[in-house]
Amino acid sequence: MIATLIAPGAPQAEAVDEYGFPTWAEVEAARSNVNAKDQQISEIRALISQLESDADNAQSLADQRAAEAIEVQRVYDEAVAAAERLQQQADEASASAEESQLAAGQLAAQIARSGGTGDMSAELFANPGSADDWLHQLDMMDRVAGTADTLYQQAQQDANAAQALQDQAAVARDALHEMKVAADEAYATAQASAIAAQEAVVTQQEHRAELDAQLAVLIENRAATEEDYQAGQAHRAWLAEQERLRREREAREREAAHQRALEEQRRLAAAARESGGSGGGAAVPVAPNPSSGWQTPLYGRFTSAYGMRNDPLGRLGRKLHAGVDIAAGCGAPIYAAADGVVTLRSRDTYGANMLYIDHGGGVRTEYYHMMQPASVAPGQRVQAGQVVAYEGRTGYVTGCHLHFQLRVGGTLVNPESFLNARGVYLR
Repeated sequence: MIATLIAPGAPQAEAVDEYGFPTWAEVEAARSNVNAKDQQISEIRALISQLESDADNAQSLADQRAAEAIEVQRVYDEAVAAAERLQQQADEASASAEESQLAAGQLAAQIARSGGTGDMSAELFANPGSADDWLHQLDMMDRVAGTADTLYQQAQQDANAAQALQDQAAVARDALHEMKVAADEAYATAQASAIAAQEAVVTQQEHRAELDAQLAVLIENRAATEEDYQAGQAHRAWLAEQERLRREREAREREAAHQRALEEQRRLAAAARESGGSGGGAAVPVAPNPSSGWQTPLYGRFTSAYGMRNDPLGRLGRKLHAGVDIAAGCGAPIYAAADGVVTLRSRDTYGANMLYIDHGGGVRTEYYHMMQPASVAPGQRVQAGQVVAYEGRTGYVTGCHLHFQLRVGGTLVNPESFLNARGVYLR
């Protein structure tokens, strides 16, 4: 009876739960013995420390795997760009070879149609005064024949160059397959690490409150109460409530940002009408296209297009700019461009916060340089227009902006062209 009054509702349980954590029954039993209590305090403190360490280590490993995957993907992307350039050069060389061959053939046909020099002896005997004309004609024919030979030689050289470039392009394409497999494997490993890191954080959150409550009971040497027993469940309920409030807050932010963007569009449209022009084509994008399910990831100025360009910081030379850049100002909300599932959240090799969202059908969007880690986690489903991060300048940058990439089947495509085809325009 006394035990019941001291610890009302104390459940009977095994020493440890299914995860290996101490139960309240074990804590209550240890409280009555000094040595057992001290040992239990040490064990709980070690568990708390281990939870924190596991979460930190899991996140560090996830960041490392993500950086490795991004680097392998970068090598593949640059190899694809190089192969495409080789193929373009090969196509241009083939066209040049065809033109040279055609020119040589046309000249040869013209010589054949002229009938050569004819019967020179008979002509000179019948018309001795025409000798100078014949000598001039012979000189011209010799020059024409020489030109024909030169054209044929050029045609052969062009054909050889075209074949060499075609061979190089074929080798490059063959190498891409292995690189693509490596990139996909690295990405899958990074995904698994990201999910494991998220699970470690959830585990830490779920058990930390209950362990803290157990530790307090032992240190204060007081009987466990029903409130203590429910500490873990209460904390989980609190986390669920915080998640609900976060979603409501983001919905309000999303709607407010949308209204600001619409107001900015109206202002720019009015300014364009007053000036009689379009305003230069670098204004805030138009509203999302609801019929396609896609929208702009950031309402701001279009600052850099997809394609080859010189490194703006002057260190990396001329290289592929694998996406588009949009700038609205540090802290501006970044939106999911379409419905999808978050697959990766980490940092790249230059320290840029990044986020990947899988939209199904082999389509994936990638967001870089956010000012802080994304507000969504791997495995979480997001909706088009949902705030997923905020514009920043982390990593290798010249200022605050969003670098936005898009892949289809794992291969980069021009995000601007992709979105334009779906009724969404970035400029």
